[in-house]
This record gives sequence, structure tokens and C-alpha cells, in this order.
Amino acid sequence: MAKVLIVGGAGYVGSATNAWLLDKGHETRVVDNLSTGHRELVLGGGATFCNAGDADALTGLLSAERFDCVMHFAALSLVSESFALRDEYFENNVEQTRILVKTMLACGIRRIIFSSTCSIFGDPGDKPINEALPTRPINPYGETKLAVEQILAEEARSRGLQAVALRYFNAAGAEPKLRVGEWHDPETHLVPRVARAALTDGTVDIYGADYPTPDGTCIRDYVHVSDLAGAHEAAMLRLMDNSKTPAYSGGRFEAFNLGSENGYSVRQIVDGCSRVSGKKINIIEKSRRPGDPSRLVADSRLARRELAFAPAQDSLSRIITSAFEWEKKLLQPRRAVFLDRDGTINEDPGYIGDPEKLKLLPGVGEALASLKTAGFALVVVSNQSGIARGLIGPEDLARVNIRLDELLRPFGVKIDRYEICRHGPDEGCECRKPKPKLVLDAARAMNIDLGASFMIGDKESDIQAGRAAGCGAVAHVLTGEGAKMAERMRAGRTAGPDFTGDDLAAAVRWIRDRASPGK
Repeated sequence: MAKVLIVGGAGYVGSATNAWLLDKGHETRVVDNLSTGHRELVLGGGATFCNAGDADALTGLLSAERFDCVMHFAALSLVSESFALRDEYFENNVEQTRILVKTMLACGIRRIIFSSTCSIFGDPGDKPINEALPTRPINPYGETKLAVEQILAEEARSRGLQAVALRYFNAAGAEPKLRVGEWHDPETHLVPRVARAALTDGTVDIYGADYPTPDGTCIRDYVHVSDLAGAHEAAMLRLMDNSKTPAYSGGRFEAFNLGSENGYSVRQIVDGCSRVSGKKINIIEKSRRPGDPSRLVADSRLARRELAFAPAQDSLSRIITSAFEWEKKLLQPRRAVFLDRDGTINEDPGYIGDPEKLKLLPGVGEALASLKTAGFALVVVSNQSGIARGLIGPEDLARVNIRLDELLRPFGVKIDRYEICRHGPDEGCECRKPKPKLVLDAARAMNIDLGASFMIGDKESDIQAGRAAGCGAVAHVLTGEGAKMAERMRAGRTAGPDFTGDDLAAAVRWIRDRASPGK
């Protein structure tokens, strides 16, 4: 059995591969920055929460534990977004991978499986895509993946790296035991969007109905995520089989196309989900998106021969059925803890517009990690009148919230949603606490069971908003303005919460105890 480091193991394909490897008896550890992944998808006990290019964290990890192989899934991966965020895509996908590989080799680890994509081929026409076709990406996302393949090939030639690039076509479906599956916010991939539309009586946007295909919509090759997971294990075992290692410098670079070799149009996916769900799904036709080829279908004969790749879940109905069941699971009511930000999570110096001024209060990271472990979603609901007053800008607020996520990342915590009121206290808006709109909006968007959820804050407005929204219980902390509120409560000038504690950690302990079975 092998010991595997899974970079990006809290994401879709990474988490499914982690589950597969654990089931096969391998030992794994996950690295993820939770920017698009979810802690809840990380099976097993080992995880480090940092960027794929955090050389210090990786050096410490790779020096302390001897891994047989690194599997690298972490990437920004939205084709349409990559046009607007080209520099960010290259920094995240290419430069951080360069650091990862350099750090691996410095620590004596030479084997890597890379999560690549069929997007590196651009728009190759109607023929199935084999590995010999020219690589001509037509979007920045594909360009970043090709750039990484080139880095791996060069490191194999010059420094003895042993690398395999697995070029996925369209990953779809959920792990058979429904422990992990596709979970993006917002969801942009077709199969989960169609499944969710069927479950919620929603609509599905189709981007382009005038492609040169039989029904005018794009054709794609859908491959089940568990089949991709199995291919990763096969590629790793191939690298570990020294009898197949080329003599040249001890290095190798190989690439394999992974698909079902069946092409389905967007309309066929919609019709397939209609059959599985028994519901008619309404579509809205929109303009084409840039960077979308008309047809991408794999020729996976090389993978079948060299990796024994034989998709067990290649039936479209199986893929859609598993995705449908996973979406049903995601749509089940969730428990959440609604959190005021300034004075509850972080120090409150007043109108924070500079991310460097954001300081976590003691014990907050550990407390929020405890809530995540218990299965609570975390939602920040915050009045930020500094925007209306002209003291901070919307872009400042966004940077501060990004900084908050960065500070919480080492604890394995990501705020699931931010609901912000940007109005002043005299504007008469409907969203400013103590009104409950921020809480109610999040509850609707995330299918939160308010009666099983909690509110924590340091001000009367927090307590009142939680009460008005129908939260099961509300907790007051003495940090921030909490001590002043306690004085007003003692004087009988304000209604009391269900619990008052010194800080967020105390409130979380109370919630964990109250939410325990039998309580």
C-alpha cells in the first residue's frame, strides 16, 4: 500500500480520489486551501490547510512524512472566468504548481499525478481526441494546464521527476456511497445544475443552441468521477513499478486522455435527467460562451491499454442517477451558526477597510473548526455602514472578508456565506440588523433549518435579528460591545439571550452541548 499526498483533496475529483484510495487501503493526507473545496468532503483524519504553493508548509509536511506519491488536483477551473482572471489563473495554476514540484524534489519525492484537462486540445473538430493531436488551447484555463504539463515534462528530463498527466474530459456523478460529490458555489457544471433544476422546479441555461451538432448544443464526453479516481490509483501504481521506468535520468512524463468515449449533447443531458427524475426540465437558451468548443469526445485507447482504464460507470443514466442522489443530499435542510463579524470573530477597532487591521480574537479559529466538525454551516451576517458613510469601499470589504478566510484557513475553516448590509442606520433599509433579512436570505439560499440553528453576536441587534429570524437559540459574547450589552441587560433595558459567555469559544461549547444527541 502507498502513502499519498492529495493536493486539492477537498475539491470534487480530489475528494473522490481520496475516498477511493482509503477504500483500497492506502494512507492519505490532504492539502487544500478551501478556496473552492469543502472540509466536509475530506475523509480520513489527515489534512493540512494551505496553498498548493506554500513552500514552508509543504517542506515541513514532506520532510516529516515520507510520501510515495503526490496527486495534484488543486486549480482554478472555470473556462469563462479564466478570461477575466487570466493572471490569477496563471499564478494559481502554474506558478503554485512550479513551487509544489520544486519543493517535492527538494524533499526527495519524485512521483506526481497531475490533474489535467481535455481543454488543452482547444477545438479539434469532430474526431475523437487522442494523445497525438496537437495541443492548442483556446482559453486561459487550458493554457495553464498545458503550461504545467510542459513544466512536468521538463523536470522529468532534467531532474528525474516521474509524472503522469491525466487529461479528464467532463467529470460527473457522485461517489457511489454518496460520501463525496460535486459541490460548487455557485454551481456551473451542467449535470449538477440540471439535477438541481429537476429537484427544485428550476430552469437550466443553455449557452449556445447554434453549434454544428445534430441538436445545435455542445457535445461532451462525461466520465464518472469514481472511474477517474481509479485511474489515479492505476497511474500511481504504474509509477511505482520500477520495471516500467525509463532508464533516461530515471525520469518520465506520460499523458493519458480519460473519457467514456461517448459524446452527449447538452439537450441529451437535460432529457436524461428528465427521465431519471420523472420531471420536465425547462431550459433557457442563451448566447455562446467564449472558449467553448462544439465537440469534445475522448479516444481513451492508450489509457485502456496502459492503465487498464475501463470505466465501470460509463452509462449516462448511472452518472446522472448518482448526481441526482447527491444533489438530493445537498438539498437536505442544514444546521448553521450565524455569526456577527466585528467584535465576535475579530477585534472591532471600527470600520475595518484595511485587511491588515483584521485580527482574530483568541480561540476563534479552534472554536469555528469545532462547529465545522459538528456539521454546522458558518454564515457571517454583518452591518457595514462604513460603506454608506464613505469610510470604506465595497472592494475594501471584499478584501477584508478574503483576509478573514485566510486567517481561518490554517484551522480548516471557511465561512460558507457572507450576508452584508451596506446601508447606514438612517436609510430605513430592510437588511440592517436587528431586522432579520440577512439571516433569512442566507437560510433560503442554503436551505438552512432555522429552528436547528444558532445566532452568536456581541450586540443587541445580533440577538434581536436571530430571534426575529426564528433561530433555535441565540448566544451573546462579552467581547466587542458585549460588556456594554451585559450592563444594559442587568439594568433591564434589553432582552436577554439564551446564553452569555466570555467569548466565541464559550458560546460554541454551549452550542455543541445543546446540539448534542439527547439534549
